[in-house]
Amino acid sequence: MTREKLILELQQEYADRREENMRLYDQRREEACQRCSGLRQLLDARHAAILSGVRTSLLSRSKKPGENAQLPNAMALMNQRIAETLAEGGLPANALEPVYTCPICRDEGYVYEPSRQMCRCMQQELNRRMLDVLGLGASAASFETFDESLFNEEKLEGEKLSQRQRALMARNTCQQYADSFPATVTPNLLLMGKSGLGKTFLLHAIAHRLVERDVMPAYTSAYHLLEVARKAYFENDSSRLAGLMEAPVLLIDDLGTEPLMQNITIEQLFNLLNERQMNRRHTVISTNLTMAELKERYTERIASRLQDDTSWRRLMLTGDDVRRKLKRGSEKA
Repeated sequence: MTREKLILELQQEYADRREENMRLYDQRREEACQRCSGLRQLLDARHAAILSGVRTSLLSRSKKPGENAQLPNAMALMNQRIAETLAEGGLPANALEPVYTCPICRDEGYVYEPSRQMCRCMQQELNRRMLDVLGLGASAASFETFDESLFNEEKLEGEKLSQRQRALMARNTCQQYADSFPATVTPNLLLMGKSGLGKTFLLHAIAHRLVERDVMPAYTSAYHLLEVARKAYFENDSSRLAGLMEAPVLLIDDLGTEPLMQNITIEQLFNLLNERQMNRRHTVISTNLTMAELKERYTERIASRLQDDTSWRRLMLTGDDVRRKLKRGSEKA
């Protein structure tokens, strides 16, 4: 589902919410009127005074500044009398306040100062649903939750950077990439390194940040990508790949773990990367394979694309498996 469809879905839900809350308000008002003698007449009189004031302001030809001068005082007296009547019936003064799930936007989903923009309540729910669509609703991975203490700070023999320094460099690059989209330094990122070094975490963090910025990426594992490509191939239905082809940012996790299927895996992957690059769409890939292994598995044609420094930035993660460290920590706890 696209972001636009999610927004339409939310707008309808907010409209339903307003209708339900209005029903609750009407119910509360009726119960109060039955309980408090004279309340209905006071409420009707206040409503009539408000309409009269609005009508005078809009239709008066002279538009004299003092025509509605007495209205505020009259309204204050009516409100005071209504509050007293509620109290006489054992109800609090705010018993007839409008019912809103969100008092900020009054269940409109939007606020209008200084200009029309989505209310925080609707934005948070939209973000949650966008992540659910991506399959990342349960993922807590974000740049804010990145824990550098999980990575060793000692430099291994022959290494210029420690594992922690490489991880921080990758985190900062991925964060800058997500924050600056679409004006990224390079349109594509390739995260490389063995399992358990945080590549998937960084892909999830990129997705979270893009969603926060109202960008709807596409997220897929390499295995699922192959499944989609296989169905598109055997059913001769290229529309199955449209979502992956057209997404502003495509995140592919664990390239190299999917089975190789003749005439499908390599050809479809090449077409996907080639089409996205030609249309200047952004792609981020994580893989456990080295560049030599990528070349051997996917041929020179794909490897040369991934080695193009003008289009791809490669981030190499090294060191110990941090997932094992997390597992040991949880077992001790």
